[in-house]
Parts: sequence; C-alpha cells; structure tokens
Amino acid sequence: MNCLAGLLNILLYIINIVFLVVGILLIVLGSIMLSHINQFNGIEQLMDTNVIPICITVLGVLIFIVSFFGCCGTWRQNACLTGTYATLMFILFVLQLVLTCWVAVNRQSFLQDMRDLVNTIWDENTSANGYPMGALELTFDCCGDVNYSDYFTRGQTVPGTCCGDTNRAQSCPADIYESREGCNQKFTSFWTDNTNIIRWAGLGICIYEFLVFLLAAVLANSMRRSNAGMA
Repeated sequence: MNCLAGLLNILLYIINIVFLVVGILLIVLGSIMLSHINQFNGIEQLMDTNVIPICITVLGVLIFIVSFFGCCGTWRQNACLTGTYATLMFILFVLQLVLTCWVAVNRQSFLQDMRDLVNTIWDENTSANGYPMGALELTFDCCGDVNYSDYFTRGQTVPGTCCGDTNRAQSCPADIYESREGCNQKFTSFWTDNTNIIRWAGLGICIYEFLVFLLAAVLANSMRRSNAGMA
C-alpha cells in the first residue's frame, strides 16, 4: 500500500477504537434508561415507554460489533473485510439517521408518555401494589406526583421515601419534603435531558459514521489495487 493508504489504515483503526467506546456508552445509557423504567413492575404502559431505550441499547451493540469488525479488517489489512466493514458502516449510518429522526419526531409524545407513566404510578400507589411511588421518590429525590401536598389531598402523611428513607413509615421532616419537586417534573426532566443527548449526539454520530464509511471505502479500494498490483 502507498503512504496515503497506510495513513488511512491507521486513522481508521483509531476511529474504530473510538467507536467501540461510543458503542459501550450507548449500551450503558440505554441500560440506565431501561433500569429507571423497569423499577415499576406490573404497569401496562411500560411496554410503550421501553421502545426508545431498547433501540438505543440495540444500536450500541451494533456499533460495538461493527467497530470490532472494522478493527480486525484494518489491523489485518484485508480488502474483503474492510469492504464489508464499509458496507456495514453505511447500513449503520442509515439506521442511526432513522433512529435520530424518529426520536426527534416522537420526542414530545415520548415525554407525554413519561408524564402519564408517573400519573399511573401515583394512581396505583397503594399497599396492594407495593407503593411503587417510593422507588421513584428514592431515585429522583422527589415527593408526590405534583408535589408533597398530593399526600395531604389523599389524607395521608408524607412517607419517609420523600426524605430518602427506604422505610416509608419513617417520619419525614417538613423542611425536607417541602423543598423537593414533584416526581412528575423530576422524572420528565430526566427524560428531556436524555432525549436531547440522543438527538444531538445521534446527529453527530451520523456525520461521523458517514465520514468513516467514505474512509473505509477508499481504503478497501486501495487495498484491492495493491493486491492486484502484487498479483
């Protein structure tokens, strides 16, 4: 291979290492999002709200696998492997673009699903259901659906979970629970931040993947010419 092809080979190898890390980060992000949703068992709406986190996790796995494949191709300087990698990277670029656009289009609908989910959790916050609101209050340092006064509306005392205590029967001082936001606001803010990350990071990854596809295609072509010249 000529000097330019050698530089492309090194550059592509470094890029693939970065992509391996990106894939791992997406898997972690998707898993965290899923874990926050799946803390609440037996709630029908979970099937709908799981869609975006599952897509992110699957995409992370695909990026990891394709990048690993690319590392092998560039390391061994194999034209066939590198060409296959370029094709897979283009497919990955298309899938990433579709997911990013889909998240952008469905963002408000998804956030509304999150608000509805918290409302459902509050409605089902009974001893028969194991007080699912407690998990939300402990995770997000919040209290009640809209705020702590929701408990008074129901004729209940504010539980210990509003003060970070796993024992809901524990007394919760007013100066703590009065300073905490409602879980609906905190939970929705969490997903607003995450969907923003997905949108803008997804767009950046799309551009990055397309450039990698072009580099891989040029490198694979150079490898084939080099192999043909040696023959």
